[in-house]
Order: sequence, then C-alpha cells, then structure tokens
Amino acid sequence: MGLGFSKRMSVLAGGIALVMAGMTAGQAEETAVAALTEAPASPAFYLPQIRPIQPGEVPLTGVHAVAQPYVVFDTAVDEAFKSQLATPREVRRLLDGLRFSEPQMVAQSWLAHRGLIAAENPEFQEGVRLALARDGAISVMQQLSGRGSYARNLHGADAAVAAVLERVANDNYRMTVLKGRFLSTAQEFQTKRWGMIDRPETGAPVDFAAADRGDNLTTQITETLQNFSPVSPAHAYASPLMERVLAYGALHVIATSLETDVSTEAMAPADRRTTSCLNWAKLNLNQCVAAAHFPSEEAWCTATHAIEDVRACWEKVLPAADR
Repeated sequence: MGLGFSKRMSVLAGGIALVMAGMTAGQAEETAVAALTEAPASPAFYLPQIRPIQPGEVPLTGVHAVAQPYVVFDTAVDEAFKSQLATPREVRRLLDGLRFSEPQMVAQSWLAHRGLIAAENPEFQEGVRLALARDGAISVMQQLSGRGSYARNLHGADAAVAAVLERVANDNYRMTVLKGRFLSTAQEFQTKRWGMIDRPETGAPVDFAAADRGDNLTTQITETLQNFSPVSPAHAYASPLMERVLAYGALHVIATSLETDVSTEAMAPADRRTTSCLNWAKLNLNQCVAAAHFPSEEAWCTATHAIEDVRACWEKVLPAADR
C-alpha cells in the first residue's frame, strides 16, 4: 500500500467513533425507474443520476461514479421497453443507446451498481459497521479486495445477496422479454415492403422490384452471420463475482457512514470472464450491424447481440430456476 492509501485509511479510522455513535448511512438521490409496458418495472434503488451534473450539484464520487456506465445502459433498456418499436428509425435510435465502447468499464460498473443495492440493506450496513468497530477501518478496507470471502462473511451478507439476486433476476427477465419484442419487430419489418429495403443514400431512389427479389430474413441472417462468435453464460461467471459486489457495497457503506470518499484505486477490478463476454457481445453486434442491409436485420442484431448476448454475461450468477 502506498503512502496516499495509508493517509486515507487514517482519515477513515478517525471517523469510527462517529459510526459507533449511531450515524446512519447517507442516501444518494433515488433514480426512479419508469413503469414498463411489457414487464414489471425495476425496483427503485438509490442509484446515480444519469444526467450531467448541474450547476451547484456535487459530482458523483466513489462507488456511485463507478456505477455510472451501467446506469446509462440500464436506462437505455428501460427506454426500449417504453418504445413501440414501430419504425426502423426508432429501432436504430434505441440500438445506439444500448451500444457501449468499453466492455471492461461496463463490467466493473455492473459490480458497483449491484454493490449499491447491497449497501441499502440494513442488516448488511450493520455488519459493515460491526466489522469497523471490531477490526478498524484500515483492516476492513484492505480485505475488501474482491478476493477471498471476507465480504460474504460479514453480518447481513446473505440478506444483501438476496436483494442483489432479486434485482438481477428482474433485469434478466426484462431483457429476455425485450429480446422477444425486438425479434417480433424484425418479423413485422420483414412483412412490410420498406422493412426489407436497403438503406439508400440521402435522396437516392429506391428500387422496390429489386427489394422484392431479395432472400428472406432467416436465410440472409443464417448465411451472413453464421460465423459470429457465440456468447455463453460460461464466459462470464466466476465464483468471486458476488464477493466483488459485496465489497463494493461495503465500501459504499464505509464512505457514507464516515462521510468521506473512497478512492477507486481501492475497488475491485472487473473480472476477466465478464469483460471477455461483454467484449464478444460488442464485437458480435458491430459485425452484425455492419453486415445488415435491411431494417429487419438491424432489429434482429439488436435482439441477439445488444440484448441477449449482454444478458447472458450475468445470467449464471442466478440460481438455475431463476434464469
């Protein structure tokens, strides 16, 4: 540990008395999740804002800041649910919101996002404070590395895990339903003449007769995209995943209890399997969209790679019955 880390630990240790005096964890601004049209709305948790910081507001820090990329993706999923998916232009707009450029950042932000949910559990908050009183802030934070089982052995960890799994199961269901909606949209686009027309340059005429001579959607997709790399849940799951989630949650409890910031240097990195899985999802989506000629194919790419491949990257964390 460097000198800077030791100084931060000293500051945290000095605040333990405040924690033991009964100070409760501060609550960040709650992000309301809009009601979904095809699936139950996501439960409301105290998660970061996705809009830019306004004048006079305090910028997001710590676990909140790390969680931001996943919050943006999750908001794009909710927006897709509210859409009627009625036109190719709307599908493309939603696809733009679902795409990401940094898989490792998204993988880490998922951990932080779930950690914020764990941190809202009262039993887990109590467990973190008990550990602070027993072992001291320096010792506790050194053990919240995401390795081993320290966070999972804290008092209240089981209750926090249950809350996290409930949210993961809900998100898994939402994305499964959303995938089905985009696939249905792809089929609907296929039945419309304009749904299978190549995207022309601005002002260029459209040859409807040539469009009518094209192959059907299933044949085109099978022939063009059959060599894409499949994404399997096995790519993503690693046993310490929940340990890392709880480590993020515990660090957030410490930061809010002591009214201090926790350096992102002290936070667990994204696991390699999830990062690799999300990277394949990104690459597959990019290749699929590049190969697509028709709006129906774009909707299929969105369902298969922007939604389903990403969903699969976290599916394995759930019990088999909830997948």
